[in-house]
Amino acid sequence: MIQRDYYLRMIEEFGRALANFMERRHDAARRDREMADLYRQYVGDYTLVRNLSVEETMVYAHDQWADDERIGRLGMLAELLYAEATYCAVPISTLLYDKAYQLYDYVETHGDTYSIDRHNKMEAIRRILKDKG
Repeated sequence: MIQRDYYLRMIEEFGRALANFMERRHDAARRDREMADLYRQYVGDYTLVRNLSVEETMVYAHDQWADDERIGRLGMLAELLYAEATYCAVPISTLLYDKAYQLYDYVETHGDTYSIDRHNKMEAIRRILKDKG
């Protein structure tokens, strides 16, 4: 029970940290440092996790995260990828949006929590990728 409470607090903290990040205006170097720090705090090494394929991400998730945390952390990773894609240039943004979409879809399919926000982001990504494609 204590571990579950800790994990729920961590998810809430992640939401606040990501919202704060998105609200602030940063110079590019500071923005990149802060994004890398969010990855490190919540899902793992920025360079490693960000550059894994979706298939490699699933292996990483299985190896690194407990069963009861895996879906939540994959959701956090999808949120980080989505947030980063909003300020990256094409073609990086396209890759990040696509990976975020696939992770959102996985969370949607395998998780037990319905999220309007997740559905809205998935729809937004579909539109963005259609416009870029």
